[in-house]
Amino acid sequence: MSAPPAGGRVAVVTRTRNRNLLLGRALASVLGQSHADWHLYVVNDGGDVEAVEATVAPHREAFAGRLTVIHNPVSLGMEAASNRALALAQAETHDAAACDFVVVHDDDDAWHPDFLKETVGFLRSEENRRYAAVLTRMICVYERLEPDRVVELRREQWNDWQPTLDGAQLLSRNLFSPIAFLIRMSVVRQIGFYNDTLPVIGDWDYNLRVFAVGDIGTIDQPLAYYHLRPDATGSYGNSVEAGRSLHARYNVLYRNALLRAQLNADPDAAGPIMTLLRVLGDNRDLMLNRLDAIAAAAAAASPATLDRLQLLADGQAALAGTVAAGGPAMAALHELAQAQAATAARLDALVSLVERLADGQDRLVQAQQRQEQAHGQAQAGLAQRLDEVQGRLGKMGFRAWWKRRWRRLGGR
Repeated sequence: MSAPPAGGRVAVVTRTRNRNLLLGRALASVLGQSHADWHLYVVNDGGDVEAVEATVAPHREAFAGRLTVIHNPVSLGMEAASNRALALAQAETHDAAACDFVVVHDDDDAWHPDFLKETVGFLRSEENRRYAAVLTRMICVYERLEPDRVVELRREQWNDWQPTLDGAQLLSRNLFSPIAFLIRMSVVRQIGFYNDTLPVIGDWDYNLRVFAVGDIGTIDQPLAYYHLRPDATGSYGNSVEAGRSLHARYNVLYRNALLRAQLNADPDAAGPIMTLLRVLGDNRDLMLNRLDAIAAAAAAASPATLDRLQLLADGQAALAGTVAAGGPAMAALHELAQAQAATAARLDALVSLVERLADGQDRLVQAQQRQEQAHGQAQAGLAQRLDEVQGRLGKMGFRAWWKRRWRRLGGR
């Protein structure tokens, strides 16, 4: 990453198969970019050729030569479809057509009009030449399909956004979709094509290979729209939503393959990896036990303390998930171990806080009991004194009456 590229031309790769209702939206998304120096490669991966051509036809004049449509006679899979476009983009090396960046714009997603302007500007900046790629915020758009239209249901922020992308987190799970990710073409030439042996999670594999070359910059703006259709089936379903079991299976198989590669390259790494994993597991169990104890002690705690406990529990759950899905990289395991140790220290401090709070509440209850007892004794004493005074006043009244009578009787 010695110097930024001179130009700003972008190869946009769109993979599609019998989703022409969505493809039209993707074409409009690319055509609507304020940065106009791009070339779109649409790969029809075994879908209806006539339907794709009919969808593209109304836009050909607007593309003005910036469109290439590739038809695969049979479906080769998403990653192989991407590779056909990448191979063609890299083959066009003359000045007028050479691309400096690559981005995958799937047929069901969309961009903000300034996505290419902001991402290309970021990577062309001298101060950002160290970055291999750049990532923007994403908005999740939930929608429902009807026979002739798409109905938007709601929008949500993408939960995995990180102002500074953490490689340890990227090792544990795929943090983003291709729609938000612009890569330098020089990096693509270095790492090669997508792994077409993977039926799913090929994007995650490619993201990790990009990260192996250099850091990934971030733009804290929601410039990419990741569309989700949880209820859709068939060709219109999302690959993640419609194939959860396949994703879960290949998530494990992929991490197993990476672990085997690490152990084959360095057999002695097995000992430290196993030790760290055991320590992480023991710490996780210890913290879960402490959380159970805190939950029991917090029954009499203040609402503010309960809120803090809930936040800590949520953080522990997230950390446990990260540990469970951790990759084989030693650096990632080391960072997770440090995070576990820091969380354990916070738990110890919180246990002490809850215990002090419980002791204080016990002392308060005892003080209230003593106060009530003293108040009762005081009331009893006052009643006794009142009885005595009333008796004395009664006697004084009788004497006064007798004196008056004595005077009236003349002393007789």
